[in-house]
Amino acid sequence: MSSPIRVLLADDRSIARTGIRSVLDGDGGIEVVGEVSDLASAVGKARELRPQLLLAGVLSGSAGPAELVGELSAWCGDEGPGVLLMAHESGPDARLALRAGAHGVVLHRVTPEQLLSAIHVVAAGYRIFFGEPGPSGDGGVRFPGAAEFPGLPAAGPAGFQSLTRREREVFRLLAHGLSNTEISAVLVLSENTVKSHVQRLLEKLNLRNRVHAVIHAYRTGLMAPPCPEPVPPWTGSRAPRTLQ
Repeated sequence: MSSPIRVLLADDRSIARTGIRSVLDGDGGIEVVGEVSDLASAVGKARELRPQLLLAGVLSGSAGPAELVGELSAWCGDEGPGVLLMAHESGPDARLALRAGAHGVVLHRVTPEQLLSAIHVVAAGYRIFFGEPGPSGDGGVRFPGAAEFPGLPAAGPAGFQSLTRREREVFRLLAHGLSNTEISAVLVLSENTVKSHVQRLLEKLNLRNRVHAVIHAYRTGLMAPPCPEPVPPWTGSRAPRTLQ
């Protein structure tokens, strides 16, 4: 069994940290190693605790998320954690942070399941924007600057065509970030039936888990989100996998 993803939670709102931590603590693959409320503490704890990921919301003493990324890079160098930002909107601050080297952005409107998926995807080495579903039905997921997803197992010989009609429906909803409970409500199926469909489609497509299913959906073109503003490649040794 692989080690859990070590996450440092950074937000100056105690109630926000409590809520987010309750979500993260429910995932056995994630370990919250600490909490901080300001920029200086975030940098200090990142150097002390060596987390894999800094999940950052609003921080005291910071001019913005781009400054946070810059400070971490200056003080921690290539050994610093990846940075996943939680933002209220995908505005200029979020784009500047991505250009400064942040690994991803999630909007506060995402579901707990989508937040957990985003953490696992970023920890696997990808940049991501995970917002709310748009009118095109893209699930709100963007992989800035990306068109391919290296390092994942290939689909089985028959690929998507090997799935039954119901498995395809489940796969599309799963790729949009829906939980088993949500999928069961949409398709009017029992949650146990949904779990069985998920297990079978993962086996047929040779995918390890739900996170890889999301990535596989974009890799194969099942869902192809637009990328209006590609993010320049990360240049450090801890570079996230960018999608060219």
